[in-house]
Amino acid sequence: MNPFSVLMFLFAGGLFLYGAILQSGDFDLIYKNYRVKAPKNKKAYTKAFGKVIALVGLAPCLSGIVALFGEEDRMALPAMAVLIAGIIAAIVIGSGWMKDFS
Repeated sequence: MNPFSVLMFLFAGGLFLYGAILQSGDFDLIYKNYRVKAPKNKKAYTKAFGKVIALVGLAPCLSGIVALFGEEDRMALPAMAVLIAGIIAAIVIGSGWMKDFS
């Protein structure tokens, strides 16, 4: 297993864990700069934000899986392409999920 895959899996695991913790609905767990000013339903906002964080965590996870197949030198570009495409897709999908709270 190459170091890039390990790093991506650890990072994805952290994002998945944070997304799961946010499912509790505790609004104070969201960093102040990423909060919407007093949403009407703080619990629903926190849960939706947690889903977006978990969705963003899929990008490094998929990138780590791609990096596992093949030699390190040959898989760097495809792994980074998957990472960037996954983050862009997560932002597009996540912005749709959070549209109700803006």
